[in-house]
Amino acid sequence: MGLVLPGGGARAAYQVGVLRAIADWLPDSPHPFPVIVGTSAGAVAATVLAAEAARWPAGVDALEEVWGNFRVDQVFRTDTPVILRAGLHWAAALFSGGLRRPLLALLDNTPLRELLAARIHWPSLGRSLRGGALRALALCATGYDNGTSVAFLDGASDGEYYGDGA
Repeated sequence: MGLVLPGGGARAAYQVGVLRAIADWLPDSPHPFPVIVGTSAGAVAATVLAAEAARWPAGVDALEEVWGNFRVDQVFRTDTPVILRAGLHWAAALFSGGLRRPLLALLDNTPLRELLAARIHWPSLGRSLRGGALRALALCATGYDNGTSVAFLDGASDGEYYGDGA
């Protein structure tokens, strides 16, 4: 059985509610999803759950804490100087006839990188995979610079396949 968490920004908060219900139904069970896949905001949730796979309720608690205290400034810098600088850069790119490249994003998402670094315990992810609490984690993202999709996959190294062969 696997868990797929799609993207959708704040819609990921709904996923946390469903995960909380599952954790409440199975309070003493090990992680119920040996394979986790996530895209965009779902990739963030998938990574938190994967890092805490050996402690399933703790992973759901961590997600609840993030979404329960979530603010826009944890994702983007939206202060006036940043917005003004970005606007001026875009205008210069527009009026330079291609001499100046536009920014890859309208807003600075450095706070999101900081939030992820603070909330995801990366060494625990490796332990979850090596210890057998998790079989595989797959994350999908889209590159800002060229719009191509990128998939990241990490899994147990025993080569055992989970699926129906289709």
